[in-house]
Amino acid sequence: MNNQNHIRLSIILFAMLISNYGIAQDPNTSANHNEQVTIISSFDPSINQAYKINTSPVDMTFNIDKPSFAYQALDISLPTNITLNPIKPVVINADKRTKTTNNSLKLGVGSLISPYLDFFHSSGKKNDYRFDAHIYQLSTFKNIKDYSPSPESNAYLNLNYKKFFKYHIFDAGFKYSYQANRYYGFKPDDYQNISISDNRLKQSFNLARVNLGISSNYTNNKKLYHSINVDAYYYFDKHSTSETNANISFDVHKNFSVSDLLDYQELGLDGEVTYYGNSDSISSNTDILIAATPYFKGKYGLFNFNIGLNFNFLSTSTTNFYFYPILDVNINLVPDVLTVFAGVDGNVNKQSYFKLSQINPWVESTVKLKWGRAFKAYGGIRGNISQKVNFSAQVMWQKFNNMYFFVNVQDGTSIPNLPFNKFNAIYDNGSVFGISGELSFAAGEKVAVLLGAKYNAYSLDSLPEPYHKPSSEVKLGLSFLATKKIGIWSEIYYYGVRKALDVNSFPIKGIDLDGFIDLNAGVDYKLTESFSVFLSLNNILNTEYQRYYNYPVHGIQIMGGLTYKF
Repeated sequence: MNNQNHIRLSIILFAMLISNYGIAQDPNTSANHNEQVTIISSFDPSINQAYKINTSPVDMTFNIDKPSFAYQALDISLPTNITLNPIKPVVINADKRTKTTNNSLKLGVGSLISPYLDFFHSSGKKNDYRFDAHIYQLSTFKNIKDYSPSPESNAYLNLNYKKFFKYHIFDAGFKYSYQANRYYGFKPDDYQNISISDNRLKQSFNLARVNLGISSNYTNNKKLYHSINVDAYYYFDKHSTSETNANISFDVHKNFSVSDLLDYQELGLDGEVTYYGNSDSISSNTDILIAATPYFKGKYGLFNFNIGLNFNFLSTSTTNFYFYPILDVNINLVPDVLTVFAGVDGNVNKQSYFKLSQINPWVESTVKLKWGRAFKAYGGIRGNISQKVNFSAQVMWQKFNNMYFFVNVQDGTSIPNLPFNKFNAIYDNGSVFGISGELSFAAGEKVAVLLGAKYNAYSLDSLPEPYHKPSSEVKLGLSFLATKKIGIWSEIYYYGVRKALDVNSFPIKGIDLDGFIDLNAGVDYKLTESFSVFLSLNNILNTEYQRYYNYPVHGIQIMGGLTYKF
């Protein structure tokens, strides 16, 4: 990063601070006055990453059942899709019954003064209905040495109901979640002469979400398949920022015969209508996106393909029209063992307040929100060996408009010399080249291993660095059933060096956030068929690394508790 870029960016951010100071000072500024400084453009939705935040202990388990391999783009959490092993025929004795449970309750407490509750209920009747309920709560009250108090709380209720009819399936869901934290990213001893309101350091997010959907369930693939889903949420924080979203998505397709050359042919149309209403203490606005993709799927021998064209009509303060070609090709070089794939696609998506605050809960309430666009080309391989080893590898190049990057900012008040303990989003255009891979291994019910990694190289039009985005990430997960009663698991995360800006200096200078390794492990001991106890250790290396600049995480965390199934 050269000094000219830093000086240029310093002047831009300094001008923004002066501008915000003037707005806060002017007593003649009306409540509806809208004065914003746009630094650069917006974001690429495909870089949506849900990072693991290790500021509080989380009960972490690693399923040891055999994974059923299905390729998907590798995200930060690097999940494993686990399914039950096939059931083997056995001799049924009349005097024995298999015990089944519909409920699971986990209770625990951690070293961060962390009460923990996790309850799950599932009930239903085959080919009739299914009902699931999940209640979760985890809070922490211990602080990080020398930093402002850093309690956190996370709780949610999740309800899902599915009803099976003769030819259709009906889905309904409801979720309410509450998340609370503080802007603790500064040392109070450095600001003894400044009075910072405790209310301004508190933040909380509330989410109410509902979804309704219906889809056809024909056994005859010659019928017209159709599905429609309605999803809506209302999201608001402690500081008068709210977001309303409503989305209607649909898919209609039918299998038919166009040419005798193809083994399978399907013509369809999918799309969505999305509404956003955003409001904060500075401004309010509404956006609408209408998207539709006609597509054709076919199969010829070892070849499977999907061809389509994605049309997008976006209405914000202006109206714009975008379209992207869709092509996905799969070649089964060795059936059920090795597949080669390649394709291109593109989309339009909003960097919503819900999305940014879930990725970084320390963003300011007036964080800038923009629409991003992306066009991607990709290719790779996936497969499995003896139904035990699943693997995938992919290379990707993506051209994007308006990708978000986080930078530290001060609280938007007229008080001078406040700490830079909040984050805003700045945007840039450019491209990214990525390599990702995943390998999983399952040996019966005894051992399961997952290894995943990804590397991204950014090329940006204006910004000198991709701030707070790691170039490399690795995850290793292991579970081992030592005996019928004892299960051991371990997870290791590695994040490479990230770039950040020290905006509390002039000229502003770039800094490196050191790469870190987060080692976690745990053990479960089965006392009876219904009771078991667990012990988990997070951040075993006891490193207070910074996931975001000025925000160190807690050191080693210990949690213990019990599980009751009934």
